[in-house]
Amino acid sequence: MKQVRVAGLAVLLGTVASAVTALAVEAEPLTFSVTGDGPRGAEDWDLLPAYFALEKADGRSAFLLHVGDICKGHDVLPEAYYARVAELFQRSPVPVVFVPGDNEWNDLEDPDEGWRFWERHFLRFPKHFADGPKVWRQHVRPENVAWIAQGVLIMGINLVGGTVHDAAEWKRRHSQNAAWVRDNLTWYGGRVRAAVVFAQAAPSEKQEDFFAPFVEAAATFGKPLLYLHGDGHAWQHEPQWRAPNVLRVQVDQVSKAPPVLVTVTTDPGQPFVFDRRID
Repeated sequence: MKQVRVAGLAVLLGTVASAVTALAVEAEPLTFSVTGDGPRGAEDWDLLPAYFALEKADGRSAFLLHVGDICKGHDVLPEAYYARVAELFQRSPVPVVFVPGDNEWNDLEDPDEGWRFWERHFLRFPKHFADGPKVWRQHVRPENVAWIAQGVLIMGINLVGGTVHDAAEWKRRHSQNAAWVRDNLTWYGGRVRAAVVFAQAAPSEKQEDFFAPFVEAAATFGKPLLYLHGDGHAWQHEPQWRAPNVLRVQVDQVSKAPPVLVTVTTDPGQPFVFDRRID
């Protein structure tokens, strides 16, 4: 009799676990915003408050992702600039999550100084918002984040273009990025219906040691996966990028368009829908 009860409990627990998984996968559509490559020029400092007003009036976006490059290219960037950008984005009506760009770190004369400033002002940026996403972080690279929203796994990584200032660091970071994406897809893939990866870098040969394992992990995941990035400043939309389930999108820079609204639908035939709001 005891064995029957134990077996029945196991079946019950299995049923509950399956139900929880189904609820996670079959969540409501998720809508969020994405911008990057700005503020660059003086006009961006007026555009961004207008974009924040648009977000508030629109009301659809759950959060805003910034895919890096908070300035034009500079040799030296004072800490006061990082603080000014941070203060501006704290006015956003929705939580903001940043990943680094090369202009504010990698391409500076002193990348170490730039990195200290970036960490100080942007690493924990979601803390400025009461309803910010509850992210988890990679132990060896805490700027790499992940969270689940409405059945969607979202991952931000430190993947930049620009100068290879330290070949060993470059290779190590790419390996850690690939491990972060692969591990999260492995751990949480059964609980979600889609995944989003956001970073600064447009794909090139300089990042191939990341993208090769990334595509392999995405193909194994099998569900819709969106790679969002900046770097190129102008809109690009490339379905089936190196794997049937991967969509690559390059977002407009701040001066060209408002943050694009991305909706992760519950329709497997059209998992990602975009509203560029360029009108």
